[in-house]
Amino acid sequence: MIETGNLSEFNEIRKRDISSCNDTEIVAILSEKKNSFPNIYFLLTETTKFYTENFSDLQKYIKREKRLVVFETPSRVSVTHEYTIEGAGDISQGFHFLFNTRERLSWLKIFLEDKRVSIASRAKVVSLLTKKLGAELDDFAATLHILPEDAAIRLYEASDGKPCFVEFNHKEYKGQQSLLLSITFFDSIRNKVPQCNKRWWSPLQEKQIKYNYSTISGDANAWVYFKSPANFIISISHNAKEAEVEVSPSNDDEIQSLVLTPKGGKLSIDFTISIDVPKALKRWYSGMLYLAYLGVLCGLILVGNVLLGSVQDKIIETFNNCSYAIIAALIATRGWLMSEEQVMKKISNLYTFIICILIVIIMALSFVQYQRSDNVIDQQNTTFENRNNDYLISSDSVVYDIHNNVKSATNDTLNNTRKIKSRANDSLQMKKNNECKYQKPAKKKAEDDMINSNKDTLHISENK
Repeated sequence: MIETGNLSEFNEIRKRDISSCNDTEIVAILSEKKNSFPNIYFLLTETTKFYTENFSDLQKYIKREKRLVVFETPSRVSVTHEYTIEGAGDISQGFHFLFNTRERLSWLKIFLEDKRVSIASRAKVVSLLTKKLGAELDDFAATLHILPEDAAIRLYEASDGKPCFVEFNHKEYKGQQSLLLSITFFDSIRNKVPQCNKRWWSPLQEKQIKYNYSTISGDANAWVYFKSPANFIISISHNAKEAEVEVSPSNDDEIQSLVLTPKGGKLSIDFTISIDVPKALKRWYSGMLYLAYLGVLCGLILVGNVLLGSVQDKIIETFNNCSYAIIAALIATRGWLMSEEQVMKKISNLYTFIICILIVIIMALSFVQYQRSDNVIDQQNTTFENRNNDYLISSDSVVYDIHNNVKSATNDTLNNTRKIKSRANDSLQMKKNNECKYQKPAKKKAEDDMINSNKDTLHISENK
């Protein structure tokens, strides 16, 4: 994602419509009588150009200018202007116009050599303006039915910007012909607008800053140095012609240096400054973010499967171990981002949110796994108890079985006794049959047959 904005305008020459003034009475008069008050109309529509042309005593002695733009963070910048003044002995004593700005500069300091320079107060600037407008201001004040001093104050407030006049004192520099004038102040990005359609795939809030450079002198070359914040890279684009800008070669992605050559006329160049994260770090930050997204997605799917079906404990343990690794990497990466809150704020918050989500998922899966292990143990205990119950025999069944076994054993004993007697009789019969094979006397044989017949009769009666 790209976030656009702009730095404050410094001495930029532009023209605006008279209706943009905040004094409606002055607007109504100048809309009808523009030609009657040309200088006043010029002051209100092209303020910077008015002061540059009417108070050029100091600017025409500036022969070289440098500007160092150092970004302390992607949104805060320290600006230093340096101007080399040649022929300082010819500059008149008093206050001289230096630049015009539409917004107040933070912690503005102006030095001439090593001495702090006095800046003209609002009353002093109004006094100089009153003197410059002269009779035209008197006529305009008469139209408004107020004093010229009051009219000058209203014109000062309605003009486009606040001019800066500095004091030059010959006594302090002892006739030096070459002086170094330096201006330092802090600035920040204004009018921030997120451009979500640009680099939408990355939550890094990289900056594109518009910056205008308007030279003070029309003859002096101007050097411009741009330095990126720590751990960022900077790139510059501009709308100047090729003959007006010379880019100094550099292999350092943190510094860009250009030389502006006015060629006899003042330049006003619009720069676009891009503050980007180095590509290697950008890949790392984005890669960790999408890896974390993938981890959260897998975790949610796993939680759904656990609730709707069954998932092996090994899969849950593997996911938890992977989540621990992702969380550790996110914490380490977020530690790198804590020192910068302008570009990294959104992705840092995303890291924190994802870490919390992963921890919640791990806790949920661990709880489900623990609950399921308890259920498995209970089920195993129940199965074991059922198996034990299958092997248990009640006392009634034991008594019944013993009774049946005793009865069965008695019957078997009786049957066996009968079988033994039957076998004994069979053996005796077989013995007698064998004895009958021998020849006996007839009388003896008749007696034996009678005896056997009696025994058979006795045997049959016993069986009955």
